[in-house]
Amino acid sequence: MRLNPLNDEDLLRAIGWNAHCAAALAALVNPQGRPARIIEQHRGHLVVHDGQRGHKAKTLTALFDRLEITGDGLAVGDWVLIAEEGGSLYVHEHLPRASLLLRSRGDNGVQRIAANIDTALLVMALDNDFSPNRLERYLLMVRAANVTPVVILTKPDRATDIDAQRAEVAALAGPATPLFVLDARIASAQQTLAPWLAAGQTLVLLGSSGVGKSTLVNSLMGNELERTGATRAYDDRGRHTTTSRSLRTLPQGACLIDTPGVRELKLGGEEDVTADAFEDIAELAHSCRFRDCSHGNEPGCAVVAGLPPERLDNYRKLRDELAATQKRRLEAASVPMPTRRSKKR
Repeated sequence: MRLNPLNDEDLLRAIGWNAHCAAALAALVNPQGRPARIIEQHRGHLVVHDGQRGHKAKTLTALFDRLEITGDGLAVGDWVLIAEEGGSLYVHEHLPRASLLLRSRGDNGVQRIAANIDTALLVMALDNDFSPNRLERYLLMVRAANVTPVVILTKPDRATDIDAQRAEVAALAGPATPLFVLDARIASAQQTLAPWLAAGQTLVLLGSSGVGKSTLVNSLMGNELERTGATRAYDDRGRHTTTSRSLRTLPQGACLIDTPGVRELKLGGEEDVTADAFEDIAELAHSCRFRDCSHGNEPGCAVVAGLPPERLDNYRKLRDELAATQKRRLEAASVPMPTRRSKKR
């Protein structure tokens, strides 16, 4: 299938179409339908956008079954091919992704948060929500997906010690990760984040409820698009103003996926704790006495000697959680799936 370069590609570029998408489409054998992007997911249907407008669509049975067999599924941000069948619009094909953000569910499955993301805006407030350990989990998740993290600290007027808090986050995120302290309510957020807002880029907003994600969306859009809610005075917990993931285009040209607040983020199983978050441990490990050092009670462990106990405890907790998650996923994958009678979805 070939797109008209003077028409279709220009329209699709406005919702994030890029060279990766074009290559993925070209690699398909006898593709059926026209490209569109999933911008919303609902219990009984999807909302897809073809560059001109949104459409309600269902997943073709054959595609649903094919994805289910491989343990995959569709996500907001996915590129698909859509076509009519029997007077209704169906998703016929799923294009390979450039990236996918995952987190674990309580049933040993995974939740697909968003697909084809370039940049993750990790939002954390400088009030009682401030939790570097939680931010570390977000950094693990997005780096495992080869997504660029940008850390945004909001509510500077609520900070207990803004310089110390910023320094702690900067040390955790590393010098290569952009870090900003800003008031999500003011329009200057557009200028601050301008390098990541160009056409063809897709961003996702991640963070707890009440940190200012919806307020930041309004600032980037230049209007009161998202309803916002005040935080509770006694614990700074926000009211859920975003209840589902959705993709929208920004005036600057980029696409933005907003997500509901997540207070407890479970690792998805794809992360590499040392490589994706604890580069200081990786560096110190070269000096350990034993090559297979577990950084526990081994003599001559440079990691134990060189890190604060709380840093090492957090590393061990995440490492053990990741190992347990990976084990559960492998065990779940080894259980044969029950046969069922397919139906259109």
